[in-house]
Amino acid sequence: MNIPQFVTLGALEQLGEGSGYDILQVLEQKKVNRWIGIKPASIYHAILQLQKEQYIQETKQMKGGPFPPKTMYEPTEAGRRYFDALQELAFEGLYPSFYGFKLALKFNIGRSPEEIRSFADLALLKINRILGDMEAHLHSVEGQKERHAYDLLFIEHERLLFEAEKAWIRQITEHLPLTGQCGVDHHRSYPRGARRRVADHADRMGAYHAEAVEFL
Repeated sequence: MNIPQFVTLGALEQLGEGSGYDILQVLEQKKVNRWIGIKPASIYHAILQLQKEQYIQETKQMKGGPFPPKTMYEPTEAGRRYFDALQELAFEGLYPSFYGFKLALKFNIGRSPEEIRSFADLALLKINRILGDMEAHLHSVEGQKERHAYDLLFIEHERLLFEAEKAWIRQITEHLPLTGQCGVDHHRSYPRGARRRVADHADRMGAYHAEAVEFL
């Protein structure tokens, strides 16, 4: 999954249109660099690639004071479809990238509560399978704990991370509305600032994260 392209498209979806600087401001607001470590150069490279592949398009040049003009971009229809495909991958990106579900949710625009619950169910099944494999391995070395003590420390660390991720995903589904849209409907026109308000709602949903995985 191309994470710089995903977050670039996600930021533009929420802004409606924006420059590279505007995209970086959205990422700062969402605090995503605390757990994915994307550099500004990666975002500007993603913009060039997305424009080359016609997933975004230039809308205008904006001049502000003594500074160089800013190039503004917006997603194309192909770009919105590409974003949706990347978001599905992000919802499934649990291990080794624990941030996957969180990343997908932070940049959610049009997925309904029902869709997110479906992704959550799949994520929980995936985690349970991994935890089951861990339990089977632990059972297989039951009589050799001293020999495997060092490895077991790392397995226990991963088990705790997965359990925390399970608890957080369940908490998210409890805070979803029962029906309706969790984001912006691309087929509607919104008054100025409405996209940002909906995006802020998605951020608040993403804030329900257990302290046990706050570093992710």
